Amino acid sequence: MNNTIYEKYENRLAYNKRIIDEEMKKYFSEDSKINEAMLYAADSGKRIRASLFLENRRLHTNEISKNDLLFALAIEMIQAYSLVHDDLPAMDDDDYRRGKESVHKHFGEDLAILTGDALLSEASMLMMNVSSEDPSYLMAASYLMKKVGKDGMITGQILDLRRRKSYAEDFLVEVYDKKTGDFFKGAIVAAGIVNGYDEEIIAKLERYSYYLGLGFQIQDDLLEEDFKDEINILNLKDLDSSKKFLAEINGKCKKEIEDLENNDFLLFLIEFLTNRKY
Repeated sequence: MNNTIYEKYENRLAYNKRIIDEEMKKYFSEDSKINEAMLYAADSGKRIRASLFLENRRLHTNEISKNDLLFALAIEMIQAYSLVHDDLPAMDDDDYRRGKESVHKHFGEDLAILTGDALLSEASMLMMNVSSEDPSYLMAASYLMKKVGKDGMITGQILDLRRRKSYAEDFLVEVYDKKTGDFFKGAIVAAGIVNGYDEEIIAKLERYSYYLGLGFQIQDDLLEEDFKDEINILNLKDLDSSKKFLAEINGKCKKEIEDLENNDFLLFLIEFLTNRKY
């Protein structure tokens, strides 16, 4: 991919982050403890999942609508809820998230649980409101919520929490598909549904999202310094073999969308997400 296209989409991701950050601050601007905690949880991050939705909408429309922005905001609320609960002592027990104290360390475990619950509830309400104005978002919302629900992202978390000390590559791939890939599918395919894509293109986007999420997670593994007690590809393969595995995943990811029109952004994402340094 040439530098001009790469820079164009890097700038677009930065723009998407800016508008989502601004919208999130406005949404939780009312003075209350729960709003303070929800904004604290949601007011950071790269906004990758929101961008997955927005940029795939841009493949079909020249202008992002208010409904698109609100749907993307809901996606980021779901992401924030999942991280708040993921950090809890009963889960990964992490004291820090995105360079600051995790929500349960900052506000207490009781408010952290309620904050995660409230973020998921707000996301659901936002998507219902958007769908009531424009029914084309209804099936998109249903698809997204299934992918982040009990048969998707939550199953991945259960598999991760209850894993054995020894695990094989196919188990790692299953966990990463559920924990990360299914949310990527939810954001990307939701946009495809609103766009009115046919079943063939939707299936391509699902397979693309599977490999994209897997590559994203493998790159996360390669950036980890302390991974012996976690699920990580480096516990199964040496560094060179892990990098080769990532390259193979990226190749399969590209192949899924090579014949789609206007696929520059989709190709950019593969490079961007699996070559990042943070």
